Amino acid sequence: MFPVLATLRFGGRQVGLHSYGVMIAVGLACGIAIAYQEAKRHKLDGSRVLDLAFWLIVVGLLGARIAYVAINADDFVDLCVGSGVPPRGARAILGDCTRAFRVWEGGLVFYGGIAAAAVFAFRFSRRQGWWPAQIADLFAPALALGHAFGRLGCFAAGCCYGKELNIHWAFGFPPGSVAFDQYVATGMSREALSTPPLHPTQLYEAAGELAIFAVLLAFRPRLRARPGSLLLVYLALYALLRFVVEVFRGDYARRFVVSFDTPRLADLLHLPPNEPVLLSIGQLGSLCLMLAVIVELGRRWRLRTRAAASEPAATPPA
Repeated sequence: MFPVLATLRFGGRQVGLHSYGVMIAVGLACGIAIAYQEAKRHKLDGSRVLDLAFWLIVVGLLGARIAYVAINADDFVDLCVGSGVPPRGARAILGDCTRAFRVWEGGLVFYGGIAAAAVFAFRFSRRQGWWPAQIADLFAPALALGHAFGRLGCFAAGCCYGKELNIHWAFGFPPGSVAFDQYVATGMSREALSTPPLHPTQLYEAAGELAIFAVLLAFRPRLRARPGSLLLVYLALYALLRFVVEVFRGDYARRFVVSFDTPRLADLLHLPPNEPVLLSIGQLGSLCLMLAVIVELGRRWRLRTRAAASEPAATPPA
């Protein structure tokens, strides 16, 4: 858990190399490499695929950050306005009011990023004369692997952390991490050595994404004849993974659509009984995503049924 991987010196200034940004960069690089190899296998223009990958990164990060800022808009507004005690200088006010732009400190909503990237990829593919479903399958394994590295970056930064847990695999986050700062904001002493032991939900999701990546590689040859199917497999598995991981999430930035008291379920899962398990915004997004996958599968089934019904019956031999 190293929020700042290294400190670089530029003249008289020191610039921190944040682990969160480094891991996202590594994940994006691995994802682009996989997508490029897939493009060559599909006999697509590799340079245009790289162009698409670049813009997907820009649009995806922008969409993910906008979604995060929108969900936590009240916190960013309060931070910018301030309480007036103690008085802040102009530099401090500027720093607080531009906190929403500090992506390297953590704070991305995956569903916001994937929605923005999907819209852009669809339009880009149509302009290039590509089949959007084929492009979606091309990037599906890359998305799973890149997201796994991104969650490792979350673990290094201490964001997206889990609920308190008194089991040997729990982790306490040190000063300088997002988790530590948020615990201090809710009453923990700054003199503490770390947060209480927490569920490493970042590692749960990273492991799940790697498993999904392996599944996609295994099923890729079988689903190649059905464009779009590989992406549907990814979306369905990720929606299930995210819904489960959200049960164990405990970070302050998480918001709930509605809170259900489930003390028995919390006790069964060794979770704090006073914290809700359902229904967070992330879980609602997972349910909506799963519903969209089911609707698309139903549409495909109806099309195949109609196509089979319209085929002329085979003429029996004389």
